Amino acid sequence: MHSKNEFRQAAFQRRMALDAAARAEWSQQMTARFLSEIDLPAAGAVISGYIPVNNEIDVLPLMTELVARGYRCAVPHNVEKELILDFLEWTPETVLYKGLYNIPQPDPAKAQVLLPDLLIVPMVAFDPAGSRMGYGSGYFDRTFAHLRQFHKFRAVGAAYEAQKYDSVPVDRYDYRLDAVVTEAAVYINPDNGKPL
Repeated sequence: MHSKNEFRQAAFQRRMALDAAARAEWSQQMTARFLSEIDLPAAGAVISGYIPVNNEIDVLPLMTELVARGYRCAVPHNVEKELILDFLEWTPETVLYKGLYNIPQPDPAKAQVLLPDLLIVPMVAFDPAGSRMGYGSGYFDRTFAHLRQFHKFRAVGAAYEAQKYDSVPVDRYDYRLDAVVTEAAVYINPDNGKPL
């Protein structure tokens, strides 16, 4: 690969090519592994997930189970030209509409804005040290930097094992995740989620 963008495009195409039946099974396995191996905050805490698009691993069953266990769940809300994500409350009954980039989101006029204690983060690619590659917009990295100024949180990636690379190209603005959970393993950041 000759550039970060070329790496991103190749990794995105690899994910898009994954078999649908395998993806459904791997999503179930990731959910079980997440619930059994990730140290969750106390019940009542806010855990943000996401609405999967473009063959992202499906965290909706995980979020549904977290709500059943007494957590408040939220999903990112993208606003045009805004640099920082808001997180709108989500339940299995939440009605969604197509927001920025056609990503399904709750209605911001009806859903409460929540502050996540634990963020479950999608990605295009990752490496075992917790480096994450997203779509290139920088929304999550800017949001992490913003939240770190006043709120303690953890960020855990959710991905398919097929999205793992020995290393992904990063720069000084990229934030390492505390851990990444796949259907096959949990990868813990040895530096505990510190920025690069």
